[in-house]
Amino acid sequence: MDPVQEIKSRLDVADIVGEYLPLKPSGTGTFKANCPFHNERTPSFFVSRPRQSWHCFGCDEGGDIFSFVQRMEGFGFREALEFLAGKAGVTLPEFEHKPEYNSKQRLYEVNDLARRFYRSTLETSQDAEIARAYVEKRGVDTLTADLFSLGYAPDEWSAFADYAKTKGVTDAELIQAGLANKREKGSGVYDRFRGRLMFPIWDVQGHVIGFTARILTDAKDQPKYVNTPETPAYKKSAVLYGLDKAKGAIRQEDMAVIVEGNMNVVGSHQYDVQNVVASSGTALTGEQLFLIKRFTTNIAIAFDQDSAGVAATLRGLDLARSQDFTIKVILLPPEAGKDPDEAVRKDPQLWRDAIKNAIPIMEWVYRMGFRAGSPSTPEGKKEIVKMILPEISRIADAVERDHWMRRLAKDLDTSLGALEEVLQKQEKVKKYNTPLPSTEEGEAPRIIPEDPELAWIHAQEERILAMCLCFKQNPDILLQECDWNTPSFEKNDLLQLYRALVTAYTQSRQESPSNIATGIRPPATLAPEETKT
Repeated sequence: MDPVQEIKSRLDVADIVGEYLPLKPSGTGTFKANCPFHNERTPSFFVSRPRQSWHCFGCDEGGDIFSFVQRMEGFGFREALEFLAGKAGVTLPEFEHKPEYNSKQRLYEVNDLARRFYRSTLETSQDAEIARAYVEKRGVDTLTADLFSLGYAPDEWSAFADYAKTKGVTDAELIQAGLANKREKGSGVYDRFRGRLMFPIWDVQGHVIGFTARILTDAKDQPKYVNTPETPAYKKSAVLYGLDKAKGAIRQEDMAVIVEGNMNVVGSHQYDVQNVVASSGTALTGEQLFLIKRFTTNIAIAFDQDSAGVAATLRGLDLARSQDFTIKVILLPPEAGKDPDEAVRKDPQLWRDAIKNAIPIMEWVYRMGFRAGSPSTPEGKKEIVKMILPEISRIADAVERDHWMRRLAKDLDTSLGALEEVLQKQEKVKKYNTPLPSTEEGEAPRIIPEDPELAWIHAQEERILAMCLCFKQNPDILLQECDWNTPSFEKNDLLQLYRALVTAYTQSRQESPSNIATGIRPPATLAPEETKT
C-alpha cells in the first residue's frame, strides 16, 4: 500500500485535529471549533470523520490530515509525511538507506536519552539539591519544569557517559552529539556538562537537538552558560528556543515575541503567555526568520535598552526589516523589573500589557534618538540626526519615509532640504567608503568600489595622458587644441606623469614611455629593486 494511503488508513482526522484544537460535536461524525487560521468568535471550522477531511467556511481553507499538519506545523509535505508516519507507525522505505538521515535520527535518540537522564537526576538525586533550590528560587512550578524538561547534570566527570554506555551508546556517538569530549590522555570520554542546570533544546518538529547548561555556583573561572557545539543535529543560528511549544500560539496571536534568555521563555509560558521564544543574541539569522515566517510575519522584540543594546538590536533586525516583517519593540515599565521573567512573576498582566503596547520599531528609534541629544542645540541636533536619519533611509516605502523626514524636520525646527542633504551625503559615504570584509588568507585582495564621478574623472585624465604619449605632444598644447581645461590630477601618479610630459615636450625631446618613467618617483611602498626599469 502507498505510504500516504496507509497513514490515512491508520490515523483519524478528528484525532489529529483534536490534538491541536478543542473539538465539539456538531452532528453525526462531525465536529466544530474556532478556526486556527483566522480570528473568529463563532466556530466555522468543521471536521468530518466520514469524509476524513476538514474545512473552514470562514476562510475557505480545507483538506486532509496532511494539509492540516502542514498548515499547523509550518511543514512541507515531506516533513508532514515523516511526522504522521511516526504517529501511525508506518515505515517510509525511501528514507531507510540514507546514512545522513539515519545518523541525525540517532543523534535525536542520544540527545533524548540525555534529556531523560538529566530530568530524572534533577527530580530524584540528592546531589541535585542545589539545582532544585535554584529552580524553586526562580519560581518555576513542577508542571512548567516538566514541560521544558529542566534537568541537572551531575557534578561528576562521566556520570552520563557511563549511563549512556549501558544503553548501547558509543563514545563516538556521545562526541558527535556534543555530550562528551575525548580524554586528552588515555582512552574514553568525559561529560561536557557537569554540575549545571540543563535546558534541553528542541527543533520545531520536537526533536531534542542540544542543550544549554547554566552554572549554579559563583565560580569565576567557568562560563555562566555552556552550549552544545555545532553538530549534524544542532546549528545555533537555525534554532529558536521554545518554538516547538510556541508555534501554535504564535499563529493564533499572529505575532512572535522574541526575548533573550531561556528563563524568559520558561516564565512566560508558565503564566500563559505562550507566543514567546528566545534567540541566542540580538541578531536574527536568515534560518531563524525562515522558521518564524512559517507562522507569522509580525515580531515583537524585548532586548536591552541601553545605548549598546540599541545599536545591537537595530543591526540584528536589519535582515528582518529587509524581508517585510512588521517589527515592534517591547518597552518594560520601570515597575516591571529588569526582564520579562521578572515582570511576569511580579504580575503577568504587566508583561501582557507590555507586549500589547509594543511600539513600531521606527517610533522606538525616534524616541531613542531624542534621548541621545537635545533638539535645542546644534550639537544635540547633530546627534539626533546621526542616529535617526540612517534608520529612515532604510525604510523601503516612500510615503512612510517622507512621513518620518517631515516629522524629524518639524521636531528639530530645521528644513526638510537640510535633512535631505545630510541623507544624500550619508548614502554616498555608506555606498563608497564602507570597508569591505577582510579577506581570508590566500584570497585575492578585494577592491573597494570607487565613486562613479571620481572614476569618470580619473578615466578622462588617463585618456588625456595616453593621447599625449601616442601623439608625442605637450599636454598643455593638446588641451588647448581640444578646448579642455587642465585637469586637477588628484591621483599623484597621474600628476607626476603629467609634469614629466610637460617638461619633456617643452624641451622638444622625443620621449618614450620608458624614458619618461625615469622622471617619475615610484611609490614609496616599492622596494628599491622593484623600481628599476
